[in-house]
Amino acid sequence: MEATGTADRWGSTLDSVVVYAQGALCRRLAAGRVPQDGRIRVTGLPRSLDPASLRAHVTGAAGVRVTEARVETEAEPAGAGPPDGLRGEVERLRDAHAAALARRDRQAALIEEVSALRPVPPVPRRGDPPRRTPVDAWLELSAFTDERLTRLHARLAELEDALRDAGHELAVAGDRLARASTDAPAAHVATTVSAVLTLDGAEGRPEVGIELEYGVPGAVWVPAYRLTHRQGEDGGRLVLRASVAQRTGEDWTGVRVALATADLGRRTDLPRLRSVRIGRSQPAPAPSGWREPPPGLAGLFTGYDAAGPRPAAAPVAVPTSAGALPPPPPPPPPPAPLGYGAAPAGLPQPGGVFGAAPEAFKSAPAPAQAAPSPRARSAAGRPGV
Repeated sequence: MEATGTADRWGSTLDSVVVYAQGALCRRLAAGRVPQDGRIRVTGLPRSLDPASLRAHVTGAAGVRVTEARVETEAEPAGAGPPDGLRGEVERLRDAHAAALARRDRQAALIEEVSALRPVPPVPRRGDPPRRTPVDAWLELSAFTDERLTRLHARLAELEDALRDAGHELAVAGDRLARASTDAPAAHVATTVSAVLTLDGAEGRPEVGIELEYGVPGAVWVPAYRLTHRQGEDGGRLVLRASVAQRTGEDWTGVRVALATADLGRRTDLPRLRSVRIGRSQPAPAPSGWREPPPGLAGLFTGYDAAGPRPAAAPVAVPTSAGALPPPPPPPPPPAPLGYGAAPAGLPQPGGVFGAAPEAFKSAPAPAQAAPSPRARSAAGRPGV
């Protein structure tokens, strides 16, 4: 909080209020002469206002504009203000209500005593002859009781009216005290919320008007519908009423109130509009299969490359014992690749037999012949055979 005691103080009045679904937007008016430094302080703002919602502009003066607007709160020791007077008034009315209640209770007790009066016949003594109770005495007692009860009941009605009025005054004063306690802090410190404005271009002007707008969260309204229709008529009457409740710390008596169904805290960003192409319609392009590699792919294997090649594993000697089986033979070497013009086995190739070129037969060694049997050798050694 910054001390700005040099700024001129302007009083403000609440002009209109727009109540939304949640919250309200208030409009205050102030007017005065702008000092040479252009700084003014507009007082009368509630403590519940949203500082970020403060807006200020100049009315009725061309060329004058507001260059700075901020909310400041001042605190000072509170003296004997209106809340103390209201509290004393409530105490006085509470005592008056208690006295009226006591008078009413005494009157009701007196009525019960008079109503309990009953004629009691005298107790006959021993030896006295029986005698009748005089009827005149009974009638006089009944008349006295009726007259007394009539006056007592009239007085009781007056006391009950006085008690009702005292209770109503006490309830009104208590409600005023409760509402005033929400506007002022409970501690002995008075806080004042004001808007500090800096104006530009107001030199030489006799008077300038200022309009302030700010939002408060403690307000709500609820609609209520009433449909009236009489039997036998073709139409009816529909009445729309609104129940407005607020705890903003301001007095809305005599203020223009408007209602809105929108939400005051809703965002109002502009929508993003897509581009519109004017011309002959074209089919949408086919999606491409290429996808941009994710970021950080180049450094994914950096740690693996920095570790270097993996060392070769040393051969492990397999211990053998007597009578054990010999180790298995090594696997055969892989077949040599086919030369130029070679074809897979079993498929003929132009210029050769069974898939081999003629040059392959010349360079290939002759196949080994099997050894002749003994019968063949004896037949070969005979003449003429």
